[in-house]
Amino acid sequence: MKSTNSLTLLAALAVVSVTELRAGEPVQGIAAAASEPAVSAINGKLDANYGAINRSSTRGVAGTLSVPLGQRFGAQFDGLYQHGFATNIFGVGSHFFARDPGKGLIGLVFSGMMSQKFTDVIVGAEGEYYFKQVTLGAVAGYDNYDSHVPTTFPGLATHQSFVAARIYAAVYPVDDLMVRLEYQNRFNHNFCMAHVEWQTPLKGVAVYADGGVGENGYAHLLGGLRIYFGGDKPLKDRHRQDDPDNVNSTFIGTNSAGSTETAPAQEAPPPEECHGGCGCDCC
Repeated sequence: MKSTNSLTLLAALAVVSVTELRAGEPVQGIAAAASEPAVSAINGKLDANYGAINRSSTRGVAGTLSVPLGQRFGAQFDGLYQHGFATNIFGVGSHFFARDPGKGLIGLVFSGMMSQKFTDVIVGAEGEYYFKQVTLGAVAGYDNYDSHVPTTFPGLATHQSFVAARIYAAVYPVDDLMVRLEYQNRFNHNFCMAHVEWQTPLKGVAVYADGGVGENGYAHLLGGLRIYFGGDKPLKDRHRQDDPDNVNSTFIGTNSAGSTETAPAQEAPPPEECHGGCGCDCC
């Protein structure tokens, strides 16, 4: 089954993401004493986006606030507003995590989004493992999705409980440029995505683009502007020393697609009346 295969991959990546294996050295957990704090200082970001999901235009804003909790731990609070599919979507999220900026991150994550067309709640775990210019990461958890309209995903008509999962690899060709490839499993369907973010020479200002395709004709393309608060540092360091991804933003495409209403079935036009002598089969 699709969901079983994705969970197997997530389990394997989670093991890599939360431990460090070095030849001739013992395994050291991420929560062990770190040379740098889990969160460098109180920081945050705001971003605005515009684009289309399933050929429906959408626009929105999102923000995060991250705080250090001692040397080893940190917390983050997420928020989102998105307008699309003739509805307003509101989202809140939170993270509690242990992190060593030189090794990786492991923690718990919560996301809640709601609109007139759906309610989506995710509770799960997240992990990241850091190489010099590459980050491997995974998020997996229980997803309660209640769609209030008929959708393009048939399973949502009879089920509300799913596994929400994402696996990603982020590459930094240079420290101010990130290219991320990602796989998501939502509603027992598969989605593939790509994300590019570049921090401009302007302090704390970045631009980004995000696109994806998936089963049942899913497609999205979004672009936007992001402003970081909390010191002047390369983009890679912001991602590893400051705030994790906004959990609402990472799932906004697929959860909005879950509220995409199916087109009403069109009745076949009545047959034309034959008056004879027209040369058709009935004459």
